[in-house]
Amino acid sequence: MDNRQALRNIDEISQILEKISSHGNYLEFCQTVNGLTYRSQSLIKFINNFSYDIALRPKDKLNQFQFIPDIPIFAKNEMNSIVFKCEIKQLNHHNLIVANFPELLYLLNTREGQRLNFENLSLPLIFKNPSLDDYQRSKLFFGGNLSDFSRNGLSFITYNDNCLEYKIGDKIVFSTINGYSLKEPITGTLVYMQKVNNTQIVPSTKLAIRFDRAIPLKQILRYIDNQIYINV
Repeated sequence: MDNRQALRNIDEISQILEKISSHGNYLEFCQTVNGLTYRSQSLIKFINNFSYDIALRPKDKLNQFQFIPDIPIFAKNEMNSIVFKCEIKQLNHHNLIVANFPELLYLLNTREGQRLNFENLSLPLIFKNPSLDDYQRSKLFFGGNLSDFSRNGLSFITYNDNCLEYKIGDKIVFSTINGYSLKEPITGTLVYMQKVNNTQIVPSTKLAIRFDRAIPLKQILRYIDNQIYINV
């Protein structure tokens, strides 16, 4: 688990759990007792932000939990990108668990774990390059698709024609991400450019941007609130 980001902020942890719950994504919980490991694919049924606990039920309602309340349970999502440990507070009839919020939640796979990967979702963004010598083009906005997003930067793919005159060090400004109009545009420096080798799409380039200032995780999640996820 070298490539990991540890979240301790209760609000950030709550927001991630809420996204998992609202999109119906399951978590795999496991518990080892006397050398035997019990597993359950489970759904978050309810989140209580006042008592800081979550209610879980088996993904398949016909299944029952085999867990023992006195021993911690470990959870991961289906992409192995979220991992945490929690304590069982209550076990009802082996089909409902109430557990505490985790004190730590790990986002794994950091380029790959500090980054949220959206390459397969084609989330749109709108940007411009005010560094261009061509005054008119420096004022024009172009479209692209988000590849990944972290606190410190993002990468995206756009048509070659949109970025023919771009060079490393240019300042890039984003006005819209996934249909979310930014109150304050996000700015950053172009640090990477590479042609995309895919004959099935219009000739395109992948660009990576380092932000001028870091962006909180919960703000990133707000930008992609209507499609998630943490595919990290």
